[in-house]
Amino acid sequence: MRKTLFILFVSLTLQANAQNLFPVKLENCKTERFCLDCGDTKAGYDENEFAKLQDKLNKELNLQGIKGAVKFQVLVDAKGRACVLSHTDQSNNPISLKIIEELNKLKKWTSAITSGKTEEKASINLIFAVSDNKISGKIERVDMKAFNKSFDKPNSPEIYNKIYEYKNESLKNYKITVWNSNNSNLPNNMNDNITIDKNGLIWLTVDEGLVTFDGKEFKNAEQNITDKGRFFSYYALATDNSNVKWVYGTKNIYSFDNIKWTKCDSTEIGIDGAYEIVNNQKTGEVFFCSDEGLTIYKDGKWTNINKSKLKALPSNRVTFAKRDSKNRIWIGTFSGTAMIDENNQVTNFENTNTILKGKCITSMDEDENGNLYFSLYEFERKEKGKVNNDEGIAIRYSDGTFKQFTTENSGIPFNHTNCVVYDKNEKVLWISTDRAGLVRYDLKNGWENYHNENSEIPTSYISTMTMDGKGILYLATRQGLVKIERK
Repeated sequence: MRKTLFILFVSLTLQANAQNLFPVKLENCKTERFCLDCGDTKAGYDENEFAKLQDKLNKELNLQGIKGAVKFQVLVDAKGRACVLSHTDQSNNPISLKIIEELNKLKKWTSAITSGKTEEKASINLIFAVSDNKISGKIERVDMKAFNKSFDKPNSPEIYNKIYEYKNESLKNYKITVWNSNNSNLPNNMNDNITIDKNGLIWLTVDEGLVTFDGKEFKNAEQNITDKGRFFSYYALATDNSNVKWVYGTKNIYSFDNIKWTKCDSTEIGIDGAYEIVNNQKTGEVFFCSDEGLTIYKDGKWTNINKSKLKALPSNRVTFAKRDSKNRIWIGTFSGTAMIDENNQVTNFENTNTILKGKCITSMDEDENGNLYFSLYEFERKEKGKVNNDEGIAIRYSDGTFKQFTTENSGIPFNHTNCVVYDKNEKVLWISTDRAGLVRYDLKNGWENYHNENSEIPTSYISTMTMDGKGILYLATRQGLVKIERK
């Protein structure tokens, strides 16, 4: 009787943080930032060691009558270590599990190199095929043109809330304008970061690029002091009180004072990258969130907050931070959320019974009454592979109490939220998601959900958003730039 090993399933449509190419995600990799099959010299493996791996698989596995193939996405770091990030075998066949085990044990991987610098992390794809009772593996390089093209179409929204009835009565009150590569000179539709400067100029990261938009025309705005090589991308973006733009590009922090670009010396500031850059308007501080803790820039001086200075901090791996109106710093790390009060006392919410326990805050906004709004990420998920996790948003009311809103107790359509923005003019909270589009919450009982199948918003994937001084909301999406304004 002929046996089938598995069915090859390929999906190049990324979800969540654009990290996993294949449908079966593994939890053993630290995947906060990496590039896909990048580099002048791409990541790979020592041929002799890989040949030994194949020989071991052929000796230890029973491959009689088996035929099929599986693809594996492998993350290779700067030290030549690797781990399997995702794969295509949704049946989790024992043969696939054995391949994963051996790939994770393989020592001699070669790192990706761009412009003479080793990439911190890069993913490559391997395909293992079984034929004639023998297994063989090889690297399958990513066709970047086909890969990028696969993004340039909207996914259908995934609405996990099956109880709430969305009437969307406020939708008629908004004018929605979309700029994309078809109706404007926007270079491409992959927009992940956005800021609006003091002159009303919009700055937007595009795939491997940086542009400005004055409402009519997009212009290239990339820094001109670094040889970018074949792969160079921008990952974080903010405008400070002096109208200086701060950008994290590959391996460097840059600033632009509207006259010239400056590359920050990583030995001086202590970091060479950031997950997020956040401007604190009331204090004039710029926060840089990175693996080295929270780095703060103010009045030309750099300081750092980390576990060596504050032991109660859950982790040095800070993904988001912001001050509130009471001068408290709220910090989200990959190991939990913390708050530093005005007396420098730290509350680690992993040591509390609040709804922030087990959660990392990923964005924050505040209303005129001192209520705080957070988007949440569950960093230790109870059910591996679950999509609609225990996340949603949280509100910390001015009296110190918390409340969490999810698909089970509210009108949120999907629990993974990317960003929250409070609109002081309408007294509503805007919430972005990466599968269900945009959410409008009136802070009472009214929830509305706008996406590409019920509105002019062109996508269900919204990377982030920001609001200008006139109350106009801008969305950075995988289908271009979106403006939402009251009619």
